[in-house]
Amino acid sequence: MYGAALYYPPLFCYLSLRHKSSYLKRAALTYGRLALGIGIGVGLGWFAIRGLDWGLVVDHLARVSPLMIALALAVFMASGVVRAARWRMLFVEPRPSVARLFIVQHEGLGLSNIMPLRVASELTQIAVLTIKDGLRATTVLAAIGMERAVDFISSMLIFGIAFMLVPEMRPLAPYVMGTIGLGVILIGTLQVLAWRGESLWLVRRITFLVAFSNALRDLAQDWKLLLRVFAVSIAYWLMVGVSAWIASDAIGLPISPLTATLVIIGTIFFATAIPAPSGIGTFHFAVVFVLGLVDVAKDDAFPFAVIVHLLFFAPPTIVMAFFLPREGISWRRAGEEQGKEGE
Repeated sequence: MYGAALYYPPLFCYLSLRHKSSYLKRAALTYGRLALGIGIGVGLGWFAIRGLDWGLVVDHLARVSPLMIALALAVFMASGVVRAARWRMLFVEPRPSVARLFIVQHEGLGLSNIMPLRVASELTQIAVLTIKDGLRATTVLAAIGMERAVDFISSMLIFGIAFMLVPEMRPLAPYVMGTIGLGVILIGTLQVLAWRGESLWLVRRITFLVAFSNALRDLAQDWKLLLRVFAVSIAYWLMVGVSAWIASDAIGLPISPLTATLVIIGTIFFATAIPAPSGIGTFHFAVVFVLGLVDVAKDDAFPFAVIVHLLFFAPPTIVMAFFLPREGISWRRAGEEQGKEGE
């Protein structure tokens, strides 16, 4: 079309301006989102540090046990292997190896830590698995969608059980009930997609939703696989919680493993919902806020937030920096491959 427009200057100018306008809109949206994320992170970070006794904070950090931090890191990385194994269960044939999915997941997580787009993780994983591993984009999308749904439902179950068993969690009642309500809505939506997905007009119009509803139906029909997936998912979140609890013990913070698990689940969901790079500010605010609900002083909670933030965000970023450049991914080619998939 641009070739024909060369013979008609007004049309060429119009197309050029439209292309430039589209680029400027995308750039403005990206940088606007980044500025918003940074602004929110700075604002929430200020609330997290306001009124801190920095002498106590430094004292807590100076007493950190390197051995316990190393143990917490080992448990956290082991939870990543469990998560990769859970993800593999959600793939139809062919299934990548657990080791491969572990690397791909951390490539995506690491890139999302430094990008203003929260979907950078998913886009990276789709690009790597479609181009390097030859999987269909719809297959990868369906597996990612299933993983997010299973994560939410399993964490909701942990919240509900902890609310009944742990008296210290009673101040979190409004948040727990809200989470359970969202979980019920999600389960209902998934049931509709599994039972009636292909008969719905919207689902038939979107290739990803067709693959997603098919994956849901297959999973719903295989109860043994479904139970294994949820068991592994709960084990994953408990391992993440144990890792956080070990880190709390490393700085002398007296909280139970279950409390640490709930704090981390809530914090991760909150921090990843806001496009602040690396969750700086948002992560720390969430930890301080939730621990404050169970009567943990801010001077004790903030050092824990700093340690756990580094523990959870640094490893994926390091893995991404090492492995992603070796994938040789061209983002232009990734877009072309996904475009072909949708045809």
